Amino acid sequence: MAAGAFPYLLGHSEIASLYGVERQTSQLWRTRGVLPDPDFVVSGNPYWFLPTVLGLAEPHVREANKERLKAFKAERRGWYVVDKVDDLPPVVGLKEIPWIFGKKYGDIYQWRARNSFAAEDAVVSGSPLWLLDTVLEDAEQRSRTVLPDAIERLRAGEREGLKPRGRKKSTEPKPAPPALPPTRSYKPDEADLDEVTAFIKEIWAAGLTVSVRAKR
Repeated sequence: MAAGAFPYLLGHSEIASLYGVERQTSQLWRTRGVLPDPDFVVSGNPYWFLPTVLGLAEPHVREANKERLKAFKAERRGWYVVDKVDDLPPVVGLKEIPWIFGKKYGDIYQWRARNSFAAEDAVVSGSPLWLLDTVLEDAEQRSRTVLPDAIERLRAGEREGLKPRGRKKSTEPKPAPPALPPTRSYKPDEADLDEVTAFIKEIWAAGLTVSVRAKR
C-alpha cells in the first residue's frame, strides 16, 4: 500500500474488517439501510469516509474493534480524515484515467504492465486509486498529452457512476426487514449446547450479527 497524504476512504472490505464481520455482511448493511449511501463513487465502486463508517457503531449491536482501527491507521501513515465531499481532493480510478489521456482502458493497462505509469496512491477494497495530481505529474514527466476538458470534468466531481447489477430496481416500496428473533438467556447448567448453537446459526442465516454479553 502506498504511504503518503491520502484521504481515508473505505470500501466493503475495510468496513467488514473494522467490525469483524464478513464482507457480505457489510454489503447487507447497505441493502438494509444500516450503511448509508456511499460518500464517494470512483470507477463505479462505492467508498465511505472514516467518520461515516465509525458512525455505524451501536453498543452491543455493531462495534468497531479498537485494535483493528489502530492497525488500520498504522498501515496508512500520512492518511487524513475527510468528512465532506467538498474537502476531498480529486481521486480517480482505472475507469477515469482513460478520460485524461483520451485512451482506452487497454492502453492504460499496458502502461501499468510496462511500469510506465505512476504507482497507485492507495488500494481500497482491492481497487487501485490515484490522486488526480499524481496522474498529471506523471504525465508531465513522461511528456504525455492530457485533455483539459476531461481534467475539468474530474475536478468538478464527475466520475464513472455506479452501474446497476442484476435485476432493475423495483419501483415498489421495499418490504420491512424481518423482525429480530426474541432474546434468549442461557444460564449455567441449564443451557443445552446444541440449542445455543442452533440459535446462533439461525441468526447468522438471517444475515444478522451475534453479540455475546455476560450478565450476573
